[in-house]
Amino acid sequence: MPKSTRFVIIVCAVAIAMVLLLQFYWVKNYYIVNQATFEKEVNMAFEDALKKEFSIRCDTIQQLLAKRLMDTTEFLITSRFDTAEKKNIFTIANAHQPGQKFSSSALSFRGINKALLPGDTAFKWAIATRFAYTMRTEDLQNHVVYYRTQNLGGFMVDNVNKYDFDTTRLRPVLAHYLKDRNIETPFRFYVRETDSTMNRSHFDEKLLARYLIITKSYPTYKQKGKEQYVRAMFSNPFSYIIGRMGYMFAGSLLLIALVAFSLIYLLRTLFREKRLSAIKNDFISNITHEFKTPIATASAAIEALNGFGVLDNREKTQRYLSYTKNELEKLAGLVDRVLSISVYENADFDIKPERVDIDAEIKGLLARAAALPGKEINWTYVNNTGISSIMADKLYFEHAVNNVVDNAFKYSGTRVQLVVSVSIKNNFLVIEVKDNGIGIAANDLPLVFEKFYRVPSGNQHRVKGHGLGLSYVKSIVDRHRGWCKIESELGKGTTLSLAWPI
Repeated sequence: MPKSTRFVIIVCAVAIAMVLLLQFYWVKNYYIVNQATFEKEVNMAFEDALKKEFSIRCDTIQQLLAKRLMDTTEFLITSRFDTAEKKNIFTIANAHQPGQKFSSSALSFRGINKALLPGDTAFKWAIATRFAYTMRTEDLQNHVVYYRTQNLGGFMVDNVNKYDFDTTRLRPVLAHYLKDRNIETPFRFYVRETDSTMNRSHFDEKLLARYLIITKSYPTYKQKGKEQYVRAMFSNPFSYIIGRMGYMFAGSLLLIALVAFSLIYLLRTLFREKRLSAIKNDFISNITHEFKTPIATASAAIEALNGFGVLDNREKTQRYLSYTKNELEKLAGLVDRVLSISVYENADFDIKPERVDIDAEIKGLLARAAALPGKEINWTYVNNTGISSIMADKLYFEHAVNNVVDNAFKYSGTRVQLVVSVSIKNNFLVIEVKDNGIGIAANDLPLVFEKFYRVPSGNQHRVKGHGLGLSYVKSIVDRHRGWCKIESELGKGTTLSLAWPI
């Protein structure tokens, strides 16, 4: 390969590699940014979920407190008018120990300033609700319980313990807040007795391997037990990140794939051209030798006619002229075959369909080929289709079938068994030529229809040829809108099928 070509290949490869690396670097950084966004989102969702779960617990205890305060066997709700402030003051007292009581002037309603009358259950419920709300905001939300009255304090402590922090109740709340952020990544809770709310903590490597994202720590304010701090742990958020990257990620992957495909295609094309160049050189060497043989023979015969008095001997003259004629016909045949391929490649390969008697043509070709000396040839022709003619270019039809039959004879031993059969497959008339020749290896089969390709047999080809026959055959059949198929097994012969439209 020339140095300039290698230089261009290296430059192209380096440029493509740099594009791939830059694209990969961009995608990687964008992925990291979205991972950081995911971590931020789950921390916010976790904080909101903790607040919401705690608020739900406070709501529950507040409702229970309000109902409890309505129990006259436990609590007494009364009101008195404060002349100094000129408004009613409401008081809750222990029904068993009236001395235990507390009051609040903050319970006055806007626009309503009246005393609590016996039997006014609706107003009493409103006062109980306001007292419960006061204990919620002043006590529960500050994570404390004041014993304003002994029985009320005990009731609050019992319910705080009953509705204490529990990950079972927290899970659906967190799942809801995550869903609002389009996050459906699996998670688990991680509770500890001691932790740092500054997000400074060391975790086991095995834990980090399973859970890529771990939220900040928040206190649970649990009354009893060791579960004083809680975190949420998330497995790899790959699907969430890919979803956020969306079309940009898909476009990047497509660009990377296109660049990679271009590089692979470029390299394959270069290697293919190199291989074709080697095959072409082999073809030129081979056909040059084929040209030299008839030229040398004809030249020798003409030289004998001129220089050795052969012209005086009529028998020798006729013999040498016959040699010269035969060799020139061989040379003309070689030139015609090469020109036929050249004409086809230049798109000047025109076919002129006419009615062709396939039985007569194929039998004639087989008879002429079987008359060649040097081999014992037995052939069989079978056509049970009921079709004896097709529309095709007669000349090219003969060339195609003759090339296949010629190959069958050349690549068989001294005793040739040839079977030519005609069948119909999917509206195609298929001419199948089966021989008992040397066969073709499986790895060579896909290449036999390529121009100049010959099945390798070491440093020399025992059978004369140029690698043009099957390529020429395929070009003829393709131009007739048909197809070719070859099946072979090394040492057991070859079957080649030519399909012609009916």
